[in-house]
Amino acid sequence: TRRSCELHGGQVVSTNRLVDAVWGASAPSTALNTLQSHVSYLRGVLGSKAAILARPPGYVLDLGGDGTDVQVAERLLQEGTQSADPVQGARHLGAALALWRGQPLADLAGLAWLEEQAERLDLLGVQVRRALFEARLAAGEHVELLPGLEQLAAEQPLDEHIHAQLMRALYRSGRQADALA
Repeated sequence: TRRSCELHGGQVVSTNRLVDAVWGASAPSTALNTLQSHVSYLRGVLGSKAAILARPPGYVLDLGGDGTDVQVAERLLQEGTQSADPVQGARHLGAALALWRGQPLADLAGLAWLEEQAERLDLLGVQVRRALFEARLAAGEHVELLPGLEQLAAEQPLDEHIHAQLMRALYRSGRQADALA
């Protein structure tokens, strides 16, 4: 797709790091040539040779301000959390959450560096979900949030902020005993 996961947008990533990320310790002797072919292919997918520039000692991804889903999600997260109007904030945050389409980098399992990046993207997704719940609580949507908050609290059992949100939603929905439990 035109929008890809940004892992190091705007930063030079060395060819050695790219080879290690793609092949790890089992890099073939043709890795650099194959990497150049992959970069050429990606430029075609992105529709611009300038999207990936050769910069010693490697390459830089430059898709512009909102060139990747991660950049858009981070911008929408900031706009949503800074909005004085919780309904407008929830719209921004809902748009950010809509950018998640399953497990990040799920088809690239087994490569340690990419698994770390997937974790980072998962944490960003949780941050967006928490902020969205906060905005919707501020907008008075307590009852509607209960199923989603219960699910997120089960997924993140050690996240005190999420549990506090669930307690608030339960209390404001007239379920004080459940909130205390």
